[in-house]
Amino acid sequence: MEWKDIFPSSNQPTRDEVEEYIGGEAKHLWKSLLEYMDNTYKVKPKLFYSVCSGKPGWNIKLQKSGVSFGTLYPEEGSFSIFIVISYRLKPLMESIIPKLSPAAAELYKQAGDYMKTGKWMMFQIKDFTGVEDYKLLAGVKMLGKNI
Repeated sequence: MEWKDIFPSSNQPTRDEVEEYIGGEAKHLWKSLLEYMDNTYKVKPKLFYSVCSGKPGWNIKLQKSGVSFGTLYPEEGSFSIFIVISYRLKPLMESIIPKLSPAAAELYKQAGDYMKTGKWMMFQIKDFTGVEDYKLLAGVKMLGKNI
C-alpha cells in the first residue's frame, strides 16, 4: 500500500510511523540523516501534507533561517530527497562535484531548471553513499546562505 493511502491528509503520521514505513537499512539512514542535520545545522524536520501530483502525501521539510535544505519523501525501503540548488551556488557546486558519487554528479549536471531559480534534483537514498551526497549538497546550501 502506498504512503499517501496509509496516511491520508486526515491521518498525520508520527515520527515512529514514518520510520517504520521506511524500514530496513533505510530507516537507519533516515534517522542518521535527520540527526546529522540537527547536530550540524540545528535544522528540525517539519511534517507537511502535499497534494503535489509528483509525490502526494506527508513529507518532511528541512528548513532553517530561510534556507531550504530539501524535502524528504518516505518510501518503503528508501526515501527520496527533492532539493533545489540555486544558480548563484554554481561555483560552490563546481568545487564539490568531484566529491559526489558519479550518479549524484551526473544527476546535478543533467538537473532541470526549477522556476528559473536553480537546478532541481530528486534522488533516492538507499545507501550510505546517497546520505553522503546529500550532506555535501546541504553544505553547499549552508555556505551559499551568505552569498
